[in-house]
Amino acid sequence: MSVLYGRANAIPSSSRMLITCRNSDGRIGHKDQKRTYYRSSNTRTSSNMQSSSTVNNISPYYQPQFTRGYRDFLRVHAAGGGSARIPLRNGKNGVFGVATSRGSRAKQEDTYSVACLQIDPLELRQSLQTSRSRVIQEAGKRWDPAFAGTGGGGEAEEDEIAGQVVWFGCFDGHGGPQISTFLKEELHQAFEEVEPNMVTDTARSTRKLGGYFRRFTGGLMERWVRQDYLPQIRPSRPGQAHHRPKSEAEGGGKEADGAPLSTEEMERRAREIKTQQKQAQEEMQSDSPTGVIEVERIDPPEEVSKECLTIAERATLAWLHMDRRIQSSKVLNIGGSTASVALLHSLDQPATPWYSSQLLSVTSVHIGDTRMLLCPVADGHAIPLTNYHHPDDRSEAERLRKLGAGLVTDSFGEARWMGALANTRAFGDSKFKKAGVTSEPEVITQVLKGDDFSFIIAFSDGVGGVVSDQEVVDLCRDARHPHDAAQAVLRYAEALGSDDNATVLCIPLRGWGKTQGEDSTAEQRRFKLSKVDIFRDHRQ
Repeated sequence: MSVLYGRANAIPSSSRMLITCRNSDGRIGHKDQKRTYYRSSNTRTSSNMQSSSTVNNISPYYQPQFTRGYRDFLRVHAAGGGSARIPLRNGKNGVFGVATSRGSRAKQEDTYSVACLQIDPLELRQSLQTSRSRVIQEAGKRWDPAFAGTGGGGEAEEDEIAGQVVWFGCFDGHGGPQISTFLKEELHQAFEEVEPNMVTDTARSTRKLGGYFRRFTGGLMERWVRQDYLPQIRPSRPGQAHHRPKSEAEGGGKEADGAPLSTEEMERRAREIKTQQKQAQEEMQSDSPTGVIEVERIDPPEEVSKECLTIAERATLAWLHMDRRIQSSKVLNIGGSTASVALLHSLDQPATPWYSSQLLSVTSVHIGDTRMLLCPVADGHAIPLTNYHHPDDRSEAERLRKLGAGLVTDSFGEARWMGALANTRAFGDSKFKKAGVTSEPEVITQVLKGDDFSFIIAFSDGVGGVVSDQEVVDLCRDARHPHDAAQAVLRYAEALGSDDNATVLCIPLRGWGKTQGEDSTAEQRRFKLSKVDIFRDHRQ
């Protein structure tokens, strides 16, 4: 069974997606954005059940559990029983803060998104219990979804509260706003909607990109992949072995005789990659500008059919799936975009809003060079939640090492992969996929005591390019409201001469307004501001 993913033109709302399904009789049917999801149960079913499941576009491995649908409010327990809604909006009366600026650029390519998602509570619990961290494992054992949702509401409402995950995303587009805008509107929904039976087809599509991905087996999703469905690995040239020569595999940036690659050779390789990618892209392009793709539903291996996706697996699947949709559209597939997402889930019993949670699960899902920081109450020293995915980063350089010389330093001293890209992980940038530019995210989960941390702050490189991590945190420490904190960071970046698109997203935690320690960058900020005319002499 195949399912077409995309947005129907008949739906007026730009944020509403229609899932177009091919039924067994060939007719086209539709499902609204609120979809019933399924948890794994039986490993084998009768032929009658399989036939019924196919007609209803339901894998026989999954049984109805609850209805999902992202929204712009957070449901909480009310003091007198029942529940109440907290709107997810920014501003002085909101629950988070946002500041944006186009700078001197012609277009605003930065975007952000905030939403409340519904994830199966059992999936959230399994993600915690299967973590490599003992602290997170213990938190998963103690957290009981049955108690997390209790508070006087009905059974469905209690499950809904227990499975709430608040999404904060920051996206920095390059080469145009198309992809970052698409991610703002669709990525959170894709994260909520992906299912295990989409993994194998997604891995197969990724492997067909070739080059860096020619041996792709699923990454973090590998246990869900039916390996027999993947294309066989073929030599890149006739008579070549299935593995790279040792001299090439271990001598990144050198020819077989150990000599460094010349600039002409690197440019030639870049042109070859562009030509090959363009040819592959023309075959993948559809006539739809909204990224409609056909996904073949393939049931996962039997040994995992009773399990749930972890948050890391779900994120990887959603990121690769969305990148595939981007590559399928001639309108969307222009330039690229970074993505930094914070997923906040209360582990209190009963559950409380993230900003008042005593125990909070924080998952960062990240590609590119947008930045997320965590501020502790004790000393206010910035704690990075993301890494820069630049070609000169040690882990990224190691990942790309076997591809040979692709790292070039431009006239400004900035490292560029294949002489063109500042980021080695991004959505889009299809011409460079074979060269290792991946949309596989870096996923990190932590369990925090809410009283020990003041806030999380995310920002694009329009801020990070001129403001240090510690300066960002220090600028927020005395702010009365997250909105004021975001504005203070943006104003400082602009005062230093930043002319790039800039976005700042400030997310308060239980320790908001209680940051201790000293403002260690106050003198540094004053000095930088006093010399600002030197740094921005290009302005009149």
